[in-house]
Amino acid sequence: MIVQSRAIPLTIRPWSRTSHIVTWLTEDFGKITTPVKGACRPKSAFLGQYDLFYTCDLHFYRRDHDGMHAIRECAPLELRETLRDNWRAVAAAGYLADLISRTAVTSTESRDLFAAWADTLDRLPQSQDLHLLMLWFELRLLKSLGLQPDLTLCPECHPQEQPWLRFSPASGRFCCPHLAQRTDGEVTLSVHRRVRNLAKWLLQSPIPPDPRLKMPENEKKIAENENPLLGLSRFLGIFIRFHLDAPSVVRRVAWEMTEKTPAPSAAK
Repeated sequence: MIVQSRAIPLTIRPWSRTSHIVTWLTEDFGKITTPVKGACRPKSAFLGQYDLFYTCDLHFYRRDHDGMHAIRECAPLELRETLRDNWRAVAAAGYLADLISRTAVTSTESRDLFAAWADTLDRLPQSQDLHLLMLWFELRLLKSLGLQPDLTLCPECHPQEQPWLRFSPASGRFCCPHLAQRTDGEVTLSVHRRVRNLAKWLLQSPIPPDPRLKMPENEKKIAENENPLLGLSRFLGIFIRFHLDAPSVVRRVAWEMTEKTPAPSAAK
């Protein structure tokens, strides 16, 4: 059966001297993979019709019992040429595309994730804070997978005057001693209340934060020499490593490459 969907290439790998294997994030069918035979031949109908980070109109033969779908035709809708003029933005996009390709669900409608990914790619070239945008997308991806951290605080266990909180990656929520005892050897993290508030603010943002907008004034600083984005990146890095099959070294390198000024390592 031939189906059609908007799609963005996540990875393009050589299959032969003239052919590719392309992994796409589609709007209607989640992550799919298609071989593109003869894609590099001079007279190929697919030559120049797709590339990394393009949004394409994709037509393919859907196969329910095979991981590979046969492509019929493809045409570019959004080229995002300005993205290629900013190497830091490309580094951020490359990391996030790799994260999607490792974790996105196949053959499942993914309109929310597709919209978030397209919005992120559109905003990356102009973003003045790539790290904020990357953290926003990581949270949206976790939400689409049903793995977003539960940021709810218990008023009994987490009074307002308590700045530091204990978070359990295994349960995905803050520790509440009156609800359940921790098991022996359970890993917990120390998370500052304002890091939690920043994560909650990003989760509640339906679109990527505009670089001209500032985060809530009371969330800008945790302490005189501490960066809330750094704290949130460390928290999400551990959470992603705990729940997803994604190597932490890729995230760490991407964070360092998108850093405009030398800074301590942000991703663990």
